[in-house]
Amino acid sequence: MKEYKDFQEFYNKSLELTKFALSKTLNKKDAILYARKNFNKSDLKSFYKIGILKKIQTKLLSAKTTEIKFSVDSLIKNILEHPDLNFDDYNKINIILQSADDVILGTCNHLRFFKIMNEKLYEVIVKCTNDYKENFLLSLHRSDLSKLRNLKLKR
Repeated sequence: MKEYKDFQEFYNKSLELTKFALSKTLNKKDAILYARKNFNKSDLKSFYKIGILKKIQTKLLSAKTTEIKFSVDSLIKNILEHPDLNFDDYNKINIILQSADDVILGTCNHLRFFKIMNEKLYEVIVKCTNDYKENFLLSLHRSDLSKLRNLKLKR
């Protein structure tokens, strides 16, 4: 397992693995399964420290650390599931985490961060592990205001 210090290198490696998995399969779902079955586990668990939780957010998750890791495995899955996003979108993750317009505690140790940037609503989902020792970025995707409103109503 490697910790990437350069986001561009982390992104490029994940993109390269994603393209390879896609070349071996018929669809995106199979590509995720292919990657998880055939790629080195150490490569998949390699990560980039994408951000830091604020104290209140750490408390909401009962997390033992503020650090948020983004694994190669999660980025491969995200690239496959959200092909509308590009490097520039992923590069906004830390901004979204630090200056979210709204943060909502979800189920299963999830925090959902919402931010409108360039007239687009982004959602970042962070998960704390069951032992509360690590936080991982699960997903970045575009969202819509109706989803945000519904989540707010459930609070």
